[in-house]
Amino acid sequence: MSKHAIEALSDSLAEQLNPRGVQVSVVEPGNYNSDIVKNALARMGADSPALRSPGYVVRADRSNFKEPDEVAAAVEQALFEPQPKRRYMVVPNQEEAEITIRKQIEQLVQLNEGQPYSYDRTSLIKMLDEALAKARPQTH
Repeated sequence: MSKHAIEALSDSLAEQLNPRGVQVSVVEPGNYNSDIVKNALARMGADSPALRSPGYVVRADRSNFKEPDEVAAAVEQALFEPQPKRRYMVVPNQEEAEITIRKQIEQLVQLNEGQPYSYDRTSLIKMLDEALAKARPQTH
């Protein structure tokens, strides 16, 4: 829920600050080696009901994940680009990128389906093509 809240806050701030020439960006990292789980557990406390939920498994050891150098590079890019993007997806591998993009597509489909003004496949593909035509070139 906290990632979604950050996205919503970023979108709101971007709309409010744009007339003043202020750009707002959010870096959304995937799974990297960090102490995020260890720190969350410390804040929650050992007696947290969430930790006692049946089937809940704590995976605090993230040492097998990549170091977060790519995340730091994305933050630097967002800070120093003349026209920063609103969102920087930073994931350690192709699989996580695909999971993230597919989830966004799933949300688009759900948003579109069964609405009074929904769009057919051809119209959606045209919109996607128009958006991709305005997108930055791929970096890899």
